[in-house]
Amino acid sequence: MDTIIFGSDLHGSLPALISLLEKAEKVRASMLLLGGDLCPPENTLFTIALANSTLEILHVRGNCDNAYDFAKAQLPLPPLIHKVLFGERTILLTHGDRYPSPYGLGLRKGDIFISGHTHTPNLHTDAMGIICVNPGSTTFPRNILGPTYGIIDSNSIRILSLKDDVCITELKTYSMPRKDQ
Repeated sequence: MDTIIFGSDLHGSLPALISLLEKAEKVRASMLLLGGDLCPPENTLFTIALANSTLEILHVRGNCDNAYDFAKAQLPLPPLIHKVLFGERTILLTHGDRYPSPYGLGLRKGDIFISGHTHTPNLHTDAMGIICVNPGSTTFPRNILGPTYGIIDSNSIRILSLKDDVCITELKTYSMPRKDQ
């Protein structure tokens, strides 16, 4: 299986974007998922970093994202939701302001619901067996842990410190619910 890097709430931070891209390259990630509030600035370096990445980047619209900023940055306005297959699991990416929970979005036991918005990292399995993860914020964290991001691979889902890659929380594969259980 591949490795996916994910983050949220960049709020136009070029250093945060570059850091995520470097971390994705380091672990040979196949994809970068950005959970909204990208807030692309008019800074062409931000747009160039997005456009020139060889990594597949999927992002969704957050409550601070607007059509005007995306048009000025010459980027298409992203959707509210992206669904990605990861092995036998579906990953649903949304910002979390309009869809704060996985209910009603077609997810099943063992699937992964990624949302941002709160700027606070969280990783848990809900009562339906859906894995809910919020990577926190790369730019404006609302906790003492500092900026954070996440990694999904065949072994686990982890939330790590953006500064030094210290693991804050982790869910190992053997602890993750599967659809066939």
